[in-house]
Amino acid sequence: MNNLEFIIEYNDDETVLKCSGRLDANRAGYLNEYIDKLVREGRYQIALDMMGIEYLSSAGIRSLITQSKNLQAVNGCFYISAMSDNVHEVLKLVGMAEMLSERGKMITTKKKPENSRSGFEAHGYSFYDAPLNEEASMEVTLYGKPEKVMHSDFKAEDARLFQAEEQSFAIGLGSIGESYEECKERFGEYLVAGKNMAYIPGDGSQKPDYIVSSGKLIGRLTECYGMHFKGEFSHMLHFERTNAIHGIGVSQLAESIHKLTGYDKFALVMIAESDGLTGTSLNVSPVEGARIFSYPEVVEAIRFTTEPVHEKMLTLSIGYITTKQEATSESFVRSLTPGSSTKGHIHTAVFPYMPINKNSIDLFETIDSMFNTSLMDLLHLTNDSREIKGIGESHFIQGFCWVAPVHSIQKV
Repeated sequence: MNNLEFIIEYNDDETVLKCSGRLDANRAGYLNEYIDKLVREGRYQIALDMMGIEYLSSAGIRSLITQSKNLQAVNGCFYISAMSDNVHEVLKLVGMAEMLSERGKMITTKKKPENSRSGFEAHGYSFYDAPLNEEASMEVTLYGKPEKVMHSDFKAEDARLFQAEEQSFAIGLGSIGESYEECKERFGEYLVAGKNMAYIPGDGSQKPDYIVSSGKLIGRLTECYGMHFKGEFSHMLHFERTNAIHGIGVSQLAESIHKLTGYDKFALVMIAESDGLTGTSLNVSPVEGARIFSYPEVVEAIRFTTEPVHEKMLTLSIGYITTKQEATSESFVRSLTPGSSTKGHIHTAVFPYMPINKNSIDLFETIDSMFNTSLMDLLHLTNDSREIKGIGESHFIQGFCWVAPVHSIQKV
């Protein structure tokens, strides 16, 4: 037998996956995809019956170890319940037989905040609200003039340097680096989450880069414009599909958060599984009169999604949403859907899928673990409303949103 085949059995809360064939480099990815699918369905206790496995390579062993670590990290359980002689011999030689065959204990109790309360259902999704500190709020500081990107008007005097700070967030246009001169060929969309800085260089590479502050290494970024958020979150919302066929759109999420919290202006940090993203990023740095938005230069200068991208990936989104007209932030926000009074500015970083602890999730710990994987992309989320060809907005399958009202907006 050359293929890898599965038979699935359900035993109370435990899912048994019977495998047969070869678990090598060609098929390890198939195993990962299958287990990831089970986890997305909420099955966090998985037993692997490998009695039918004829051959196990190092690539297969790596997949087993990865799945074991991923599920342990979210209070799940993954172990080998049975193995063929070949599998046992290979795992014994590498010292993994005992570790991978040990069934861990899964903590099933769910500790909820005393003041936690359920939300409501909308758009085929359930929203659950766990208030954190209802007196908390965010201060927003706006820097620069986003409209200058349209004519590539940014010059040295427009740029400023800032560094990563604990428990603060920012989005905008910039580059990791110490000065305008160092960064001027690479300015692009950026995102900052505490000690983690990421951006996608506007140099045509389409390869995102990032830096994680640690010890004496402090991430520093030169920005042309930005939105900076400081304060505490007042609510953590969990959303998941109930009877929807498709993911929930950004505008629908914003509407639901507004209804649930009553906030007219709020800062948002979201960790969620994507159902297709729509967005843009710069391929050319918008400085000193570079031709970007004129035809035909725009074709190469702007990267925009012509179809939804990064489905079933884990994403980190940071943004600002307002349902009211306000002069202070007008140049920083756009309507989430054509003609809508709800406006926003959201940047999303894309990472490989990994399970999230649904019982208890820490925002900054989870962000740090995401940056310990692999940053795949970074997009400024937009709504593609072109007639016939337009693909609409970004959609998400399930996730968590940390929200805080914005009472103070300052321009510097």
